[in-house]
Amino acid sequence: MPSPVASGQEIMVPLFNAESAGALVHVNWQQNMSQRKADYYALTADNITTGEQVPFFIAAEYYKTSMAANPNHITKVGELIEGEGYKLKVDNRFQYGQKNAQGELRFVVYHDKERKPYQHHFIETAVGSVTAGKAAEMAKMFGVGSAGNQIMSQVKAFVGDYLHTF
Repeated sequence: MPSPVASGQEIMVPLFNAESAGALVHVNWQQNMSQRKADYYALTADNITTGEQVPFFIAAEYYKTSMAANPNHITKVGELIEGEGYKLKVDNRFQYGQKNAQGELRFVVYHDKERKPYQHHFIETAVGSVTAGKAAEMAKMFGVGSAGNQIMSQVKAFVGDYLHTF
């Protein structure tokens, strides 16, 4: 089992490119008795510290070039490595979800932490809404061999848990 990404490690998030930015996923949840929704990009980041890859969800307003004025935009919090992406140190700005206390299938989320969606909203939305090629890639990242019924059994392991802060 790959070691889960941890606080203090460095990750490389790909540069934004509208054509290859990863899947734009729509996450819906209930918070304070009202329906909420937000758009995220589902990416694969490189864990520079361990050499492994990690599923990474970033709020669209923190990633899209047109939103660069946002004080939390990736261009403001990451170090630009020309031609590669943004190097980020994992700290309390980031949240994560995982299958169990051992950190299995851990993924990272960078968004406004006032948002309180359950972990499973990211998994089922990302795997259910991406293109066939991306679905297979995401399914593999979350430890399933194909994007079928196996995914839903994996999703059930996340049900009911909020994201954790590093």
